[in-house]
Amino acid sequence: MKNKISVIMSLYKNDTPEYATAAIESLLSQDVYCDILIYRDGKVSDALQAVLDGYSENTRCKIFEFDENKGLASALNYLIERCLEGGYKFIARMDSDDISHPDRLLKQMNYMKTCSDIDVLGTSCHEFGANFALDQKHLPLCHNDLLKFSIIRCPFIHPSVMFRRKVFEKGFRYPVDTTLTEDMALWFYLLHNGFRFANIKDVLLDYRLDEDTVHRRKGFSKALSEIKLRSKYMWVLKQTSIRNILFIYSRIVFHLMPAHLLRIAYKWAR
Repeated sequence: MKNKISVIMSLYKNDTPEYATAAIESLLSQDVYCDILIYRDGKVSDALQAVLDGYSENTRCKIFEFDENKGLASALNYLIERCLEGGYKFIARMDSDDISHPDRLLKQMNYMKTCSDIDVLGTSCHEFGANFALDQKHLPLCHNDLLKFSIIRCPFIHPSVMFRRKVFEKGFRYPVDTTLTEDMALWFYLLHNGFRFANIKDVLLDYRLDEDTVHRRKGFSKALSEIKLRSKYMWVLKQTSIRNILFIYSRIVFHLMPAHLLRIAYKWAR
C-alpha cells in the first residue's frame, strides 16, 4: 500500500478467463503500486475460478468469493467498505475485460494530488472489439462542462474513474434500487452533493466492446429508468432547458431502435 491506491473489480459467471487475466495483469504492471480487490459475484466456471485461485496467491490481490449473485452495485459497495477499512486514499475502478495502460493510475494519482478540489477523475479511452468501436473516446474535461454534459450523457467512462476516499467516507455508495443505471445514479448523487468531477484527456484505458454490447443497451425498462433519472436531476441540478428535455426523451428511441441502427448510432453519434 505504498501509495494507498486500491482498484476494485467484480467478476461473475459470464466473464471470460483470458480477458480477466489480461485486466488483472494490466493492474499488476502499473507504474505505481496498487492493491487489487476482486469480488466474485456468484459461482463461476472452473476456468475462471482457476484464474482467481492463481491470483489469490499474490499478496496484492484481495479476493472475496460469494456463491450468490447480487449484482454489480452490491459487489462494488462491498469492496468500497473493504477499501475504507484498508485505509486507501484513492479508490479506482476497473472492469474485468478492459486493460489499463501502465501509466494510468500514476497519472490519475498525480492529477488528484495537484488538483485537490477534484473528487472523481476519469480518463479517455481506446475502444476495441466491435466494428462500431472508436479509436479514441474523449469526454469533457472540467467540472462545469461535465455537470451540463451529465444531463444527456454519462460524464465518465466508468472503468476509468478514480475516487478520493472522502467520497465514500461521507456515506455515498452505488445505488442498488435502479435498473442498470447504478453508475449514472451515483454521478448524479455526487453532483447534487457538491463533489467535483474532471477527466484527463490522455487515453489511459483500452475499453472492450463486442457486437452484443448494443443489445445490453436496449429495452424499455432501461429506457424508462434512464429517462426518470435524467429528468429528476435535470431539475435538481438546475439544468432544465428545451434542448435537454428533447435529448432526454430521445433516449427512448435510442433504447428501442433495431440493433443494426443502434450500431450505426454508436459509431457516429458519440
